[in-house]
Amino acid sequence: MREGLSAVGDMAGAVRAGRGWSRVRAPYWMARRFLGAAGRPLSDDALIRLEFAVPGGSAPIMVRRNQSDLLILWQIFLRRFYELDRVYALRTRIDSLDTIVDLGGNTGQAAAYLTARYRPRRLLTVEPIDESRAVLQRNRELSGLDWIVEDCAVGGREGELEFAVSEFWDTCTAVPEVFELRRQRPWRLENQLELPPRKVTARTVGELLERHGITHVDLLKVDVEGSEVDIFAAPQPWMRQVDRVVLEVHDKYIDGDIVRNTMKQAGFHRIAPRLPDPPGFNPVELYWRDGLPE
Repeated sequence: MREGLSAVGDMAGAVRAGRGWSRVRAPYWMARRFLGAAGRPLSDDALIRLEFAVPGGSAPIMVRRNQSDLLILWQIFLRRFYELDRVYALRTRIDSLDTIVDLGGNTGQAAAYLTARYRPRRLLTVEPIDESRAVLQRNRELSGLDWIVEDCAVGGREGELEFAVSEFWDTCTAVPEVFELRRQRPWRLENQLELPPRKVTARTVGELLERHGITHVDLLKVDVEGSEVDIFAAPQPWMRQVDRVVLEVHDKYIDGDIVRNTMKQAGFHRIAPRLPDPPGFNPVELYWRDGLPE
């Protein structure tokens, strides 16, 4: 009963957020997402074009007809995870951000929202999984901004990482502890939609910023399925170039306090949330450079 009411609420939210025909198509796909989660999961690579309202404009996007892309759509365009002054207790509204770096780009839905909402001059997004990056490139074309797209993973050191991969694409991970714990839960979609593992090149944040001549980052968005514990294992010189970090901490699988302690040591403080994280989801936390006006 509770899940059914939640699905109806998601459909109503899609009507409110959709633009044009998306006010019809998006609720339909929210219903299909619910049915897929309850029964046979969606794993279709066919693309749907949708458009959603964001403060000050709208964002056209392409999504695959699968559980992963539809979940991310719900998070970003219906729950508006990256509407910073709505979700977090900031004193002033953020209207624009000049440079955004997106670690864990997936299909580019977060980058599309951030582009439409904050109108950056430059956006770098990083995605190691070929299938998701192909959709990301389509969303780059729709965004109106020539995103810089890197086909690599991000880690605490340069080299190569092995990824556990499934058609629940947004949870692909290079962290063995994350993969093993998820394998112990047979109901998880990763286990139903599993694909062979693959190796990808890994670069550090510092290397990526230097590679593209980025000396200042207004917002660093991080959703890397547990690899944050390596990226933020200790303060790094590149952290001095960053003003704000919005970061999903996968506390279910890694020691999130390692990340939080590093943020504090690197000169950031956490902004309290106005809204709670949805039940069952990892916390998405906002960190702010000490001394930067809120």
